[in-house]
Amino acid sequence: MVTLTRTIRFSLTRELPPAETLASPRGNTHAGWPSMNLIAGASWEATVEVRGTPDPRTGYLVGIDKLDAAVRTRALPVLLEAHRRRDLSAVEVARIILENASGDGGPIFDAIEVGMERDTRWRLDSGDMSMILVQRRYEFSASHRLHLAELDDDANTAMFGKCSNPNGHGHNYEVEVQVETKGDAPVSILTLDEVVDEVVIDRFDHKHLNLDLPDFKDRVPSVENIAARCVDLLRAPIAALPGECRLHGVKVWETPRTACTVLA
Repeated sequence: MVTLTRTIRFSLTRELPPAETLASPRGNTHAGWPSMNLIAGASWEATVEVRGTPDPRTGYLVGIDKLDAAVRTRALPVLLEAHRRRDLSAVEVARIILENASGDGGPIFDAIEVGMERDTRWRLDSGDMSMILVQRRYEFSASHRLHLAELDDDANTAMFGKCSNPNGHGHNYEVEVQVETKGDAPVSILTLDEVVDEVVIDRFDHKHLNLDLPDFKDRVPSVENIAARCVDLLRAPIAALPGECRLHGVKVWETPRTACTVLA
C-alpha cells in the first residue's frame, strides 16, 4: 500500500466568464492555471491524495496527468461558476473538488488539502511607488554534469565532487523571473507566462544541459551560469512587452537550499 500526492495550482477569477477562463492558454501550471492575470483574488493550490497498490508492470499507482485532468476538467468549471456568485471558504473549495473530481471512472481521491498559491508576488518600494516589481516562479527539470574539458576525471572530481559524475545528475529547478513595470500598466501575467515558457522553460525542460543544448557547450552549467543564461535569453523579449517592461533579474533554485540571482 502506498500513498501518492499531487499538488495542482489554480486561480478562481471573476475577470472572465468561466468558459473563457478555461479556454485560456495553459502556460505556467507550476504557479497556477488558470492565472489571476492582473486582478487580485483567490489563488489556490490543492494537494490530492490517492492510496493503493502500484501496477506491478509500470510501477504507477495512477498517472499524475489523470490527477491533474480530474481537477482541471471536472472540478474547475464548478469552482469558477460558484466563485462568480460568491466568495468560497477553504472548506467549500476542498469539498467541491472532492465531490466533482473524485471517482466516476477517474481516480478516487482519499483526501485533499487546500492552501494559497505562493508563486506570484508584486513588490512596491516606498521611494517610487510608480514602479512595480512583478516576481513570478516557474519550474523545469533537467540534468547536467559539472566538469571542465581540459581537466581529467580525477581533477574534475576534486573540483566538482559528485556533480562531475560522467553520466550527469538531475534537478528540479525553480526559476523566478523579476520584471519591472509601470504601476498604471502592469505586465500581464498571462503574457509573461507565454514569453518565459517559450524562451526558457520549453528550451531547458527535460534536457541534458551539456548534451542537448548549445547554451552550455563552452561553459559549465552551474546554477550561476544557468541564471545568467536565463537573463540573456529573457532581456529582449521582456523589453518588447507593453507597459514599459524591463527585466530586473532572474533567480534560479538548483535545490531548496541553493539558489543564485543574476540582475539584468
